Amino acid sequence: MTITLPNIEIIFKQLASNFIKRSERGIAILIVKDDTDTSFTSKEYKNLKELEKEKTLYTSENYQYILDTLSFQVTKVVVIRVSTTETMVDALSIVEKTVKTGWITTVGIADDYTAIVNWIKDKESNGETYKAIVYNATAPDCKHIVNFTNANVVFKDARAEKTGDKYLPSLLGIIASCNIEKGTTYFVCENLAKVEEVADNNDSLNLGKFILINDFDNVKVGLGINSLTTFTDVNSEDMRYIDTVETMDLITDDIRNTFKNDYIGKYKNNLDNQVLFISAVNTYFSSLAKEDILDLNYKNYSDVDVVTQRAAWVKIKPEAEAWNDTKVRNTTFKRNVYLGGDVKILGAMENLRFNISMF
Repeated sequence: MTITLPNIEIIFKQLASNFIKRSERGIAILIVKDDTDTSFTSKEYKNLKELEKEKTLYTSENYQYILDTLSFQVTKVVVIRVSTTETMVDALSIVEKTVKTGWITTVGIADDYTAIVNWIKDKESNGETYKAIVYNATAPDCKHIVNFTNANVVFKDARAEKTGDKYLPSLLGIIASCNIEKGTTYFVCENLAKVEEVADNNDSLNLGKFILINDFDNVKVGLGINSLTTFTDVNSEDMRYIDTVETMDLITDDIRNTFKNDYIGKYKNNLDNQVLFISAVNTYFSSLAKEDILDLNYKNYSDVDVVTQRAAWVKIKPEAEAWNDTKVRNTTFKRNVYLGGDVKILGAMENLRFNISMF
């Protein structure tokens, strides 16, 4: 038997398929190429005052990008700096050594966005929860990637009209600031006067493109979606929404981190100790429901995954096929903990149908 590091796999499937510390959300990771000051590779800013003190570390253009991100209520902005001769792969290697999760973007060239897409998909396959906003990428089809596509935007300040990629830092601030608390649909982009709309809004949305629209005097996010367009039992249609995936990632990070930090190696693998962990998870789900993250009117629970645990036993004890569910639940499998859960994530209100009858 191959021995590996402890494996904690949190699998989300449609409809079934406070821990010690709530995982931090709202982190914006902005990658810049800048040779102004090469003495650092990363900086953190929580407010504009902190940034102003270090204005001389960046070109005026990169400083503006950081300012744009901080203009929205993010938890913090992590600036990843690489030299102008380094690649996006170099920058992303710094990201994974610096920040455990967060939203990532850069103002770059097509190859930069391709590198980010590939990196995010690799991280997603490993169960990590980084997310990115890219510009006009070719069908990323990924729930952790937002693909912005408007060709041009008009800023309210002296920058006036710029190509759409120059708005990525602002979108980074907008999306990171919304996190699990609210959707981004119809979010007002207060620093824009106008946007060049795409040719067909609905066609773009159905292709997994994130778009801005003009709504009278405001520029707004059209719909808070990521680039996922291929739907399966694992990646359902609900997972095309940014706020749904944010909640999934919150739960994944919290459960995984708590199990890793407070349970692995500290408890024997018997049912009583599994129930302790299950009870903690269910209490956590209840707290999320009270915060309108999960649906308070839904059961929202976790328990031993009897089907998976039975299958594990059947491989070495074929007679386990005939065990009743209680025996399977009581018979823990070696060092493995097989749990399942069923929760209902609340999405933001977006669609209204209001029929009025007149006498």
